[in-house]
Amino acid sequence: MNNRTVSKKLFLWLSVFSLISLMAIVTALWYFISPRLHEFHYALPLIFLSGLRIFFLILVVGTILVLLTSVFEKNFLIAKFAVKLFIQIVYPISLLFGKIFRIPKSAIAESFIKVNDSLIRALKLKYKSSDVLILLPHCLQNSDCLIRITIDPKNCERCGNCDIGAICKLAEEYNVNVAVATGGTLARRIVLEKRPKLIIAVACYRDLVSGIQEAFPIKTLGILNIRPQGPCINTEVDVEKIRDSLKKIIKNK
Repeated sequence: MNNRTVSKKLFLWLSVFSLISLMAIVTALWYFISPRLHEFHYALPLIFLSGLRIFFLILVVGTILVLLTSVFEKNFLIAKFAVKLFIQIVYPISLLFGKIFRIPKSAIAESFIKVNDSLIRALKLKYKSSDVLILLPHCLQNSDCLIRITIDPKNCERCGNCDIGAICKLAEEYNVNVAVATGGTLARRIVLEKRPKLIIAVACYRDLVSGIQEAFPIKTLGILNIRPQGPCINTEVDVEKIRDSLKKIIKNK
């Protein structure tokens, strides 16, 4: 995962294929069940078909807007419904077709995260420092460390044996909130307490994708951690990626 670069184009192309396939499958199903619907009432097939057309129109328009915004990183009048449909419907369908074509789930997820980040960058929004939260996984902390930093990393002694200290220093420089979570439940609690308008989240691809989906409509920039010793232990992160994100989204920076 960390040894290759996955382009956001992978998810964009897969989402288009998935959308076309979904439309074809649902249309075929309508074709087969429409005679049965007609037996109940002559207008049912037409009503059902009209509903399908409206649904597909919304899905297609939303997807086109998301695709254009992601590719050009300019805001093509993205509405929340378009992003929500893309995250909640197109991504799971893309995973299904990715499995059929033996595309690794990790590659699809990484590409999805990049698409999500490009959508946020396209909005070119600036935030107050108090509205930004850096959310870190507990596995960034060195496994031999005896200091408790869960939730509030201010206890970190910044010994340099992990990236927590450098991120805390960066958070102080930009005056943003930073928190450490041991899992999804604690992460959700932290978000509810801090009530950020934008989250910079560091995690593995599974947690980033689920975090992006659950936090919506709160915007979440995802930064994949590095796992030299495998998942969930002594992970690392490119701190400069966090700095670069802060430079672009913090007001007066």
